[in-house]
Amino acid sequence: MIKNNVETSSGEEFVKKKITVTKASDLILRVESEPEPTILWNGIVEGSKGLFVGLSKTGKTTMAENLAISIAIGRVEYLDFPLSGIPKKILFVNLEESYGLRTRRNIKQISKLTTSERTLFDENYLSIPPDDFPEFINSEEDWIKLRECIIDSEADVIFIDSLSHLVKGQIEVSEVFLKFVRTFREHIITLKKTIIIIHHNVKGNDKPITQDSIAGSRIVCQEFEYALGMSNIPTENGGKYLCMLYNKYIETDDTKAILYKINEENWLEKQGEANKYHLYSTTKPDKRQDSTNKDLIYNYCQSSQGSQTVSSADLMKMFVSNDSKTMAKDTLYALLKKLTAEGKIERLEKGVYQLKRENQDEKGEGELLGL
Repeated sequence: MIKNNVETSSGEEFVKKKITVTKASDLILRVESEPEPTILWNGIVEGSKGLFVGLSKTGKTTMAENLAISIAIGRVEYLDFPLSGIPKKILFVNLEESYGLRTRRNIKQISKLTTSERTLFDENYLSIPPDDFPEFINSEEDWIKLRECIIDSEADVIFIDSLSHLVKGQIEVSEVFLKFVRTFREHIITLKKTIIIIHHNVKGNDKPITQDSIAGSRIVCQEFEYALGMSNIPTENGGKYLCMLYNKYIETDDTKAILYKINEENWLEKQGEANKYHLYSTTKPDKRQDSTNKDLIYNYCQSSQGSQTVSSADLMKMFVSNDSKTMAKDTLYALLKKLTAEGKIERLEKGVYQLKRENQDEKGEGELLGL
């Protein structure tokens, strides 16, 4: 007599797996015995899967590359959020751009690395070979090829650009995305890696970016454990900002915006922080505050010229560590860069500044020539 087996139409038998329930207290004990989740960066837990989302040309791929390089070479922070400092292997799967375009960008990004950082980059920053790899992951064969590349890389963190190249069909259609989810879990999630995917399809820029801005958000947000959004600032001054839209692991302030620009070496530079809703205000409070703080720093440099120079330590004590906390540290350094670029102050050496002085010899020569 077969009790737990079931006979199929072909006469074969298979064993049914009996599902049992357990006490919640047993699960609590089990979790308490497990190690706490490790934060990779900015609330991103190792072993999780999440999204970098935003409008085109906001720097999503550039930011992902910056973060990937920072992890690969063992840096201790990126955009003021801590990293472990332990170099890890990363695999960057860029399905959108030609290898020439992305490699030229990488060349700029690593141009300022130290010798030891460059060695770690060479060892730990891996990419998909440009030949014989599909641009879109459409078939079972494509998914197997992607899985094998991830396994062969032995990478800890996987970046994929982009979600639209993984989903066959319209991402807003439930059946289409659910089919992707099943395949994605079977081939990629089972590898238990940290997965970061870039998602280009974000609706509009007429209001602050939120979880609801993500195209296909009803299902996408169920599958992915966090989303970090990037957007342009729709004011006359322009600029860009990023913020955590949601995170299932930690409490996040989804109003906090990190302001940034992309420098000549294709690295994001933090320019300050703001409430993202204020960035869309017609009164532009961020602009007024920036001008005030810049004037404070310049006036302090003027008043310190008896000692000829002013140090960043003095400025920190005056404006960052003071009781009123006039400005954040990153704001101070961003404004020092701006004053230097405007030619109002000059940097003599690391952490030492003075007012920009005219070249008296050149001035005298110009006057003699009638200029």
